[in-house]
Amino acid sequence: AAERAPNLQFLLFDLPAVAARAAGRFAASGLSARATAVGGDLFADPLPRGADIACLIRVLYDHGRDRALAILRAVHAALPEGGTLLVAEPMAGAEGAETVGAVYFPFYLLAMRGGDARSADAICALVREAGFVDVAVRKTRSPLFTGLITARR
Repeated sequence: AAERAPNLQFLLFDLPAVAARAAGRFAASGLSARATAVGGDLFADPLPRGADIACLIRVLYDHGRDRALAILRAVHAALPEGGTLLVAEPMAGAEGAETVGAVYFPFYLLAMRGGDARSADAICALVREAGFVDVAVRKTRSPLFTGLITARR
C-alpha cells in the first residue's frame, strides 16, 4: 500500500514488541515520515485516533465472539464519523471451506488456543452490533482464505 499510495499516512497499533519491530521496518524502508507504530494492548489500551480507515486483517478470527465484539467496538470508538472499517478474514462457508477449511482451520484455531471461523454473515452481524453501518461483503479471489467486509462508522 505504501508503494502504491505515496501520500498515504499509516498508523499501526499492535503489541509493543510488534510495534517496535514495525517502527524499525518503517525506518529501514524510508517510511518514518508517514508511518507510525503504536504499541499497546487491544483489550486494555484505547486505540489511537486520527485514522480515516481501520484495517483488521485476520484479527477477529483469533478471538471468540465477546472479544471480537470488543475489538470492533474499540475500532468504532477510535474512528471519526464516516470512517471506514475493513475486515479481511478467512470466511467459513466460503467456497472450498467444506474441504480445505474442514482440516486447516480447526488445527489453526487449536494452535491459537481459541478463535472462531465465522461466515461473512456472522461477521457482518458483529460489525453491525458494534455500531457500524453500510456493511458490505466484497468479492475476493479466494474468500476461504481472505474474505473482505467493509463498513462505515
